[in-house]
Amino acid sequence: MPSVKELHFFNSRNSNLEPADTYASKGLEWYEYHFRNVDGEAAVGEATPMYLCDSLAPARIREVLPDAQLIACLRYPTDRAYSHYWMAHGKDHVRKDFKELVRERDPRFVERGSYGEQLNQYLSHFDRDQILILIHEEIFEEPSRTLNRVCSFLDVSDTFFQNEHWITEKVHPSSTERSIVLHRAIGAIAKWMRCHKGTRRLLDWIKSMGMASWLKKANKKPRQYPEMPSGVRKELDVYYTPTVRRVENLLGRRIESWREQSTTEI
Repeated sequence: MPSVKELHFFNSRNSNLEPADTYASKGLEWYEYHFRNVDGEAAVGEATPMYLCDSLAPARIREVLPDAQLIACLRYPTDRAYSHYWMAHGKDHVRKDFKELVRERDPRFVERGSYGEQLNQYLSHFDRDQILILIHEEIFEEPSRTLNRVCSFLDVSDTFFQNEHWITEKVHPSSTERSIVLHRAIGAIAKWMRCHKGTRRLLDWIKSMGMASWLKKANKKPRQYPEMPSGVRKELDVYYTPTVRRVENLLGRRIESWREQSTTEI
């Protein structure tokens, strides 16, 4: 996988739904550059969550990578929306109250949890057996079993993680930014360097030395936020009931962890 976790190549908008179309502006050469160190690996890939909810992404991926194997990791949508809200709040991307955003059905937080519609778009371009659907809560319940499923889906060996202690370690605990200015500066500089050939290798070197990770980590502090108001939770639980049913139909089973978290009958 590339050193940059989220390439944001196939999506046309960023997480704030602002235009950000690298696919149209940079082209396939820019994307291929991130895989220049591939050397006969059994599987090659990248992870960009925005691909799931971007309306243009499925067709673009199909055009460039028709045989791609796709993995969708889905969190219970009510909790996903609230967690996303506080992450965006910590980055000063939103200042409205969460209750108000829910009432407005803000697409950044509410519509991004409409997994049924999003998966339907992918199923119109890819065969069902090309898509592995994972449930976020089940990963934490059984990390080894989940990773084994991923390896089996990708047809790669699962020996690399057997009996390894890191399989249960939380690498990125919930956090927020100490300095919004520094956070934005880091992002802007990294984006500029990635988009210019002369500075890409320098950025790769900075990342390989761990300096970028150290700076980002130094700018983090634990994120704690209040419980979601019960009325708002129930409203979202009702709203997402069709989504839960659709994902369960695709999986062919009940998602008990989601049903246990819901305040309404599914």
